Amino acid sequence: MDQLNQIIIVLGLLLGIFNFHKSVQFIVGLFFKPKTFQETDVRKRYGIVIPARNEEKVIGNLIESIHQQAYDQNLIEIFVVADNCNDKTAEIARQMGCHVYERFDETKKRKGWALEYLFQQIEKDYGITSFDAYFVFDADNLLDVNYIHEMNKAFVENKNIVTSYRNSKNFETNWVSSAYAIHFYGRTVYNHRPRQLMGTGTHLAGTGFMISSHLLKDGWNYHSLTEDSELTMYMTAQNVKIGYCEAAIHYDEQPTSFKVGFRQRVRWTRGRLVVFAKTWKMLFKGIFKHKSFTNYDMLFYIMPYPLLTFLLNVTYATASLVIGIWVTHNFSWKAVLIGFGTYWGSSYVSNLARAALIVYRERKQIHCSFYKTLFYVLLSPWFSLISIFLMIVALFGDVEWVPVKHDDARKIQDINQKSISLVPSTKQPLRFHMILQGFGLLLILVAILAFAAIRQFNLFSWSLAVCLKYTLVPALPSGLIFVLFGLMIQKTNKNESKLKRVR
Repeated sequence: MDQLNQIIIVLGLLLGIFNFHKSVQFIVGLFFKPKTFQETDVRKRYGIVIPARNEEKVIGNLIESIHQQAYDQNLIEIFVVADNCNDKTAEIARQMGCHVYERFDETKKRKGWALEYLFQQIEKDYGITSFDAYFVFDADNLLDVNYIHEMNKAFVENKNIVTSYRNSKNFETNWVSSAYAIHFYGRTVYNHRPRQLMGTGTHLAGTGFMISSHLLKDGWNYHSLTEDSELTMYMTAQNVKIGYCEAAIHYDEQPTSFKVGFRQRVRWTRGRLVVFAKTWKMLFKGIFKHKSFTNYDMLFYIMPYPLLTFLLNVTYATASLVIGIWVTHNFSWKAVLIGFGTYWGSSYVSNLARAALIVYRERKQIHCSFYKTLFYVLLSPWFSLISIFLMIVALFGDVEWVPVKHDDARKIQDINQKSISLVPSTKQPLRFHMILQGFGLLLILVAILAFAAIRQFNLFSWSLAVCLKYTLVPALPSGLIFVLFGLMIQKTNKNESKLKRVR
């Protein structure tokens, strides 16, 4: 058993070493300001492509937000592919001045196939290179008024692919949509922002990106369940860096149903597994061929960690069962249950801490009241905790692409009119650093009380070492981390207040 523990520790240590750069990225994304791009007099010509399937409730609002852009409308053309629609999507898009192509093919019904068809029609009628680049949006997206202006500045510098800041237009709806939003805010903090600051390429996530026309001369060839990941990995393997423009904000509608969200994330998981299988060798070779840290980063980004975790846990649990019952004859189900509870409890705490830091860092982008946001943060760890179950279903279940229904009909003006402050309406608002410090102290206090109760009243027949292992050892450092982060944020706030008074 000791040898098995050592093997698990070594494997965990190796994964930690290979992924150490992710910790550095998180710190950079948490404490550093995003990169900005210089103003330019260069105005590129853009095509905007929108694949839509029965999106009559939302597509008009996206097109309206495009028409309201602070960018020369003569340099923008909107192309919509009404993909297997049986509603008024095509009619609405035509009435609003878009070039609309209708497609009916139930055998190839993914977004990747719709985009392939649309780019084929653009090539035939206009020529792909008649535009400098193409924006790709989902019909439920909304654009900040300066979106194209900011993306143009980034594209003038990048010249290949640029993605943008993904915000949520329905964060406040419920615990499902808020967890999704926190996940994407996290992508900004520990992926996009630090990669841009450190000069490495990032990844695409859904839509809200632009791609140069010279990269589409051979058409759109990405048809997997996650065409965004497929495009990312193929471009990275070819040493094409994907840039990031944080000043360009687009809003996305998140699922509000757990069932819909679970089904969507199973599709994402299966798609990423397929993309990993297809591209990991190219990415690995690209590390040495291009001397590219981006290839290294993307290889470990697309790697299926939930699968690795699942396999390690199954192997460890099975081996422990065999050794405990048939070898040592000293197997304890109580110890198994304690270990299980400790694992999930520590996972909850670590994900909660990360979510709290992410929400605090991105608080200016969140359209929700303080206390409601706090409640959603407390619930948000479920999003990560179900990853193993998603992986199991993705591996063994029947996974198909199913369109997600969009019915949030708010316009960009509705979002801009909302308050973005998370400060509550009390005279003495509860500060975020107080919450962190209070939670950390509470965690330490509960651990001490639990330790004392177990030892004093002999609640469990634990040795002193086991009692320490499952109470004070995990809780004390976790609580201290919360307290220290709270003190750091409090000090930062005081320094900012002093600077404002000086000015």
